Amino acid sequence: MPRPKTDTIKFLTSDETARLFGSVREHRRNKAIFLIAYRHGLRASEVGLLRTSDLDFKKLRILVHRLKGSYSGEHPLQSDEAKAVRTYLRTRGHESPVLFTSNRGDPISRRTLDWLMKTYGAAANLPPAKRHFHVLRHSIATHLLDAGGDLRFVQDWLGHSNIQSTVVYTYLTSRNRENSARKVFLHMPRY
Repeated sequence: MPRPKTDTIKFLTSDETARLFGSVREHRRNKAIFLIAYRHGLRASEVGLLRTSDLDFKKLRILVHRLKGSYSGEHPLQSDEAKAVRTYLRTRGHESPVLFTSNRGDPISRRTLDWLMKTYGAAANLPPAKRHFHVLRHSIATHLLDAGGDLRFVQDWLGHSNIQSTVVYTYLTSRNRENSARKVFLHMPRY
């Protein structure tokens, strides 16, 4: 099987991710959006699908609605995510079943999210090729694998119905390759 093309997949390094979140820090809604989208690997169109009823703050859970043939499911919500969303909800000034709304109260649009990524990406001095909202999804995939996440876990986390959609990220990470090589060669004879 030929190696998948990976040169078109852009993802943030750890430093770039920290700079991006540093630039978003001051805006409550946008901080919550970026944190939820990144941590759960959401596509821009999936962010607009989120409802306040998808959150369970007591159990720290969020129901993620996937598109493009991916599997939806419930994800654990980290405490910093819950805090960011609660803070946003307390200060947004209106009741809506939609979790992330535009200034008009409609679900936030893909176009707005891409504009926000370009704006915050420029403020964080990200390369222009990485100033697209979908880069957050690619980033969490590579970061989970780099942190030692199992391929099946990452497949499930991103909602991929086909493992080949997840395998492509293994070519982007070197830490997994290095760790696997160290384990294998540890048990091989020395010459």
